[in-house]
Amino acid sequence: MSPVGGDAIGRRALLKLLAAGAAASVAACSKPDETIHPLVDQPDGTLPGQVRRYASALPLAGYARGVTGLVVNERPVKLEGLAAHPASLGATDVFTESAILDLYDPQRLKAVNGPSGPSNWPAAARALYGRVAHRCGSGLALLTGRVTSPTMLARIAALKAALPDTRHVRWEPFDDDAALAGAQATFGRRLTARPRLAEADAILLLDADPLGPGPEQVALARAWSQRRRTAPMPRMIAFEGSPSISGAMADLRVPAGPQAIALACHYLHAALTDAPRPPVPSDLARALIAATAMLRAGGKPLVLAGDHQPAEVHAFAAWLNAQVGAPVDYLAPVDTDATPHRAALAGLARDMHAGRIDTLIIIDANPCYAAPPGLRFADAMAKVPLTVAAVRIPDETSARATWQVPLSHPLEGWHDWRAADGTASIAQPLIRPMWDTRCPSDVVDLILDPAAAPQSYARVRETWASLGADGWRKAVAAGVVPDTAAAPVVPGAARLVLPVIPTAGASLSIVPSPTLYDGRLSANAWAQECPEPLTKEVWGSSARMHPDDMAALGVVDGDMVRIERGGVVTLPVRAVPGQARGVTTLLAGYGRDGTGAVADGIGANAFVLDAHAPLKITRAEGRIAVVTTQHQFALAGELEKVFPVLAPGAAMPVPDKHPSLLPNPPAKDNAPPQWAMAIDTDVCIGCNACVIACQAENNVPAIGPHEMSVGRDMHWLRVDRYQTGQGEGFQPVPCMQCEAAPCEPVCPVEASVHDAQGLNVQVYNRCVGTRTCEANCPYKVRRFNFLDYAGASLWGDAEDASVTAQRNPDVTVRARGVMEKCTYCVQRIATATHEADAGGTPAAPVTACQAACPTRAITFGTLADASIQTARADPRHYALLEELGTRPRTTYLAKRKNV
Repeated sequence: MSPVGGDAIGRRALLKLLAAGAAASVAACSKPDETIHPLVDQPDGTLPGQVRRYASALPLAGYARGVTGLVVNERPVKLEGLAAHPASLGATDVFTESAILDLYDPQRLKAVNGPSGPSNWPAAARALYGRVAHRCGSGLALLTGRVTSPTMLARIAALKAALPDTRHVRWEPFDDDAALAGAQATFGRRLTARPRLAEADAILLLDADPLGPGPEQVALARAWSQRRRTAPMPRMIAFEGSPSISGAMADLRVPAGPQAIALACHYLHAALTDAPRPPVPSDLARALIAATAMLRAGGKPLVLAGDHQPAEVHAFAAWLNAQVGAPVDYLAPVDTDATPHRAALAGLARDMHAGRIDTLIIIDANPCYAAPPGLRFADAMAKVPLTVAAVRIPDETSARATWQVPLSHPLEGWHDWRAADGTASIAQPLIRPMWDTRCPSDVVDLILDPAAAPQSYARVRETWASLGADGWRKAVAAGVVPDTAAAPVVPGAARLVLPVIPTAGASLSIVPSPTLYDGRLSANAWAQECPEPLTKEVWGSSARMHPDDMAALGVVDGDMVRIERGGVVTLPVRAVPGQARGVTTLLAGYGRDGTGAVADGIGANAFVLDAHAPLKITRAEGRIAVVTTQHQFALAGELEKVFPVLAPGAAMPVPDKHPSLLPNPPAKDNAPPQWAMAIDTDVCIGCNACVIACQAENNVPAIGPHEMSVGRDMHWLRVDRYQTGQGEGFQPVPCMQCEAAPCEPVCPVEASVHDAQGLNVQVYNRCVGTRTCEANCPYKVRRFNFLDYAGASLWGDAEDASVTAQRNPDVTVRARGVMEKCTYCVQRIATATHEADAGGTPAAPVTACQAACPTRAITFGTLADASIQTARADPRHYALLEELGTRPRTTYLAKRKNV
């Protein structure tokens, strides 16, 4: 070692230089320039490596959901719900949990691309300004998704003031046009219905899925679970064409296609008005008699219609709610654009085809992928001389644009959005932009001023100038702007509208994917690898049909079918028990092209099918085995014991006690806290938010479709779905943390051991990969790194170094040949213990899965905690495979059924 001095570099200085180089590997891992406000102020002297929490928000389909960003050493590593926000209430969904990976996605567009290749922002701005200047916006069109941001709306208004002929079109692939049209027909004006599920004494679903994917999934699931826990338990009846999450949680589920839904509306109208009831099939009649009795039982029943049902069904549901005094509020739409989504996009496409648009700017929308095929949007774009696509990840639309400009991730800039109830959030950045990107409002500014610098902070601050300095700081720190929720309006008298009963025949239903939504998460490896709640499919999807419909086609699971409806898709078919006869269901979000290695070539694009064209389904050549993580949904002779469904007030049967050769553990005096978990399957909706939360928190790798196809799932937590003669439900299965763990005595190197807190821990640097612990685990919750999954890349040629910046520094990154598993987020337990030992305010640790759960189905604490004791004293309490004598610390509450 050379002495320190002169030109020599000492050991300490060398280590500093090495550390600086490592920190610079992700150049943007530093806090933003503007002042950002922690949700909970940390004391002075906060040490490196400590977690700081910041309130922010993320949009889905234009609506805000509050998030809490967990930031370590200036790097956001995890997102959790924001308790103060009405759309998150402290919980998350799959889309929120996956968003942190989008921030570090190496597939992101990192710089401007022009017609001649790589370029820069000034060049793009000059090209744009040179075409629109001095023309009052004639021929200029701006296409966006739904806009609820007051700042973005103000910038668009400023653009229209300067260039009055500018045209703004907003469009979402999944819209609320039918619901608004139904309110128009019933009340004479466009109104948004907001059900108060926490007050509903009974719920009737007309092909509706309030617990399913969407901007309000968390809020609606929380309200539903609160009411379900309150006696008397409400009854829920679902009429639906394809099984949904809400249908799985219903007390009575009835397969019903479009004709049956319309018949149900006519029958219910006649039953409630004492008019002659129309003839209906016997199985449908029995369910409608139960639904009629439920609606007439008094209290506050609630009727909900599905988003993809026609406007007349929504109108009837609104009329029926008015008749029964349903707990539902009506608001003026938060989306102020009154033009229906599809009509607006169709009008723009017509003008593009006609040559009336010569400059098109598309911000965070992908019409070349998801627009109705009859619009021929890609062809229309080819007729526009100048097209600009502002995107985060290259897509089908940006590939056809003259200029591609990169958008910042929502966590990299200042934004504001409104939730579905109108509540405004000021979203602060958690990190500087990692690449040369800009916010949507900055892109709008460039249309008027080619020299405009990024100024999202100034624009948002200007929008909320009325708050004052102190009000601004409080609103940013809290994550919501107080008193901004929309006030309910009195809708007025309800006019009866009954749907036309369609003729019987085959129908096609295209629904949002519970993991990819409309395709905006297609490039996210966590979302692709997250099992679909009902079929457990990953990395692709199937055409879902009734077994009898498949038999008529002569196909079985995995056979290819050709679906023609204007366009054509070919994909594997799957029999789904509970599917309505004649109904074929496809998930949106697949069949991407030009989006990157994660999404391209996975599944088929359902959006190429035209809703107004004749439907034809035929058998096609070939077979594809759809990758799924669960193959059996019923256990012959065992399911009623493993996953019982109980009537309210019923107690669990006590299993027979079997002798065990394992000794009882000795009693411990003054033992440290003994941790346990209780999971209430009565309110678990199988949404998989806990699965992705665990993945983000514990550095669980995504391994890709091939590895998943051979059964090498790495998720530490799975959510099993079961079907019984009494009903169906979901069961999250983490490590059971057995007190008499079968995995421990068989490990030759004692890598699987019990600690003093009752946890079955895994010592990674001791594991030699014999897999004997996995073989001896009856719950199959241990995962083995067959390959170097943490070091492998799913992103193709994209440099994936940025992905490592997301990893939680408190959790070891496992290597090839190492076994891994759930440890109740032991790092969070340790953090809480250290803070208490340091004299801080003791805080109960919260596991990642517990924090994510929208229905609060997961309870975690010590055996001495009142919450755990209450759960274990519940008559519904049981342990999974209790007869094995493993004494699990993770136990369950059985699902109930309101019969």
